[in-house]
Amino acid sequence: MNIQKLSVFISLVETRKMTETAHLLGLSTPTVSFHIKTLEEDYGIKIFRTNAGGYRLTEAGELLYYYAKQLSQINRTLEKSIEDYKNGEQGSIKLGASGVPAHLFMPELIHQLAERYPRIKVSLNVNTAPEIENSLLLQELDCALMMETGNKKSDLIYEPITTDKIVLAFSKTHLFAGKTTLAANDLYDQTLLVHRLSSSTGYFSKSWLYEKKLRMETIQLDSVSTITKMLSYGKAVALISKRLIEKEDNLSYIELQNQDLERQIYFVYHRNLWKSKPFQYFLKQVQRLK
Repeated sequence: MNIQKLSVFISLVETRKMTETAHLLGLSTPTVSFHIKTLEEDYGIKIFRTNAGGYRLTEAGELLYYYAKQLSQINRTLEKSIEDYKNGEQGSIKLGASGVPAHLFMPELIHQLAERYPRIKVSLNVNTAPEIENSLLLQELDCALMMETGNKKSDLIYEPITTDKIVLAFSKTHLFAGKTTLAANDLYDQTLLVHRLSSSTGYFSKSWLYEKKLRMETIQLDSVSTITKMLSYGKAVALISKRLIEKEDNLSYIELQNQDLERQIYFVYHRNLWKSKPFQYFLKQVQRLK
């Protein structure tokens, strides 16, 4: 279906004058005549009967005009919808984040996005870094903030944003409060709160215990907010984000001498992603975190 031919046809029906139609559409009179002729050839019908009063529709022409008007309206609606989508007036953006970036950055970033593009639907999937990575590969998410996993995927773009460090955290009422260093035997009778082992923080916790040859009682939890809440009771310790603990007035920490505990936070998206205006705006806000 040639939309331009139909537009010429509709205009000629409504003006009944070849020259007026040509003027309105910015075309030459022969071009208008050519479009009408090829339209008749396409459908194998006679569209107009001509007389002194101008162009008048045949019965077949009336049928074509009825549906052409509907198609023209649908086309205008389609073009406007696409333009609105490109400009962020409708549509959605699906965000992802692993635990620490979700708590540290996503509330403010989503607020900024919603203020700038109030008509789009924003969703956030918080999960472990490997699971967020897999969702990005399947293009179930548009983009994500996540901790490094040590295994970059070739189909994803990883833009480094900032770094974070894992520290040993505890309550300010804990017996470790005020200490700057710890001996290995200080930890033997402690309970270690561990984020799910499928998360990057959980992986580091497991590696640290193995490296230090420590046997500690552990409690696995799905939420970093639950970990910080349980730390406040003063009965456990946790390997957790330094940035996260610095936001908690009732918690303290000791930095461990291990370079492997320094981690990169990435902004990640699929290399084939179409970058809408809301996405581009969100990326600019993320880059300000650097």
